[in-house]
Amino acid sequence: MSKIIIANFKANGCKDFFNNWFSDFKNDSQNQILLAPPSVYLDFFSQKKLNFELCSQNVSEFEEGPFTSQHTASMLLDLGVKSCIIGHSESRKLLNEEDHQIFEKFQKLNNKKIRPIVCIGEPLEIRENNKVKDYIKKQTEKFHDFEEEIIFGYEPLWAIGTGKVPKLDEIEEAAKTIKEFCGENKKILYGGSINRSNCRDILKLKEIDGALVGGASLNPKEFAMIAQSC
Repeated sequence: MSKIIIANFKANGCKDFFNNWFSDFKNDSQNQILLAPPSVYLDFFSQKKLNFELCSQNVSEFEEGPFTSQHTASMLLDLGVKSCIIGHSESRKLLNEEDHQIFEKFQKLNNKKIRPIVCIGEPLEIRENNKVKDYIKKQTEKFHDFEEEIIFGYEPLWAIGTGKVPKLDEIEEAAKTIKEFCGENKKILYGGSINRSNCRDILKLKEIDGALVGGASLNPKEFAMIAQSC
């Protein structure tokens, strides 16, 4: 079964950078490749008519209206966006997003048939105090009644951009916990300092359905290695 591999470029890049990235990225993988550029470049990516799925890094919790700086699910649909990351730890921290807002975003995307990727994950103190299960349960409680397939991005906060990665059994345990609370048909992507050195072992885990790649996605050759590692 193919995996879902997302390149989350975060707030990086320019037109020249992305044109060079497209030229250097050689994909021989059968996996689903999603590209998530900064929102101002979604239209640029859309016009390229690439053979990859276009993914947004966020969406508004509101419909159209007086919400300066926001972009709605309808706007994403108009640009050909097929998937959207919501609840990323950096958005939770920098934009003060809370679980109820993330659920609103989830519903807006679902209504437009855009696939949400719901990010969750624990801070270090939760991991050290053995409270990961309770933390994940709280973050996912609004999704417990959804029988449909949902994609969750498990990204432990202490691993993002730090070079630190949980042990394989810790990743698998977290994924099993999500499925225990939300249903076995849910898909789990791992995110958090994933790179070409550790991706193969992580993506081999039975409970892991793909990867949300941050910093390593900026190097097209390294991202290709990750995409082709499973």
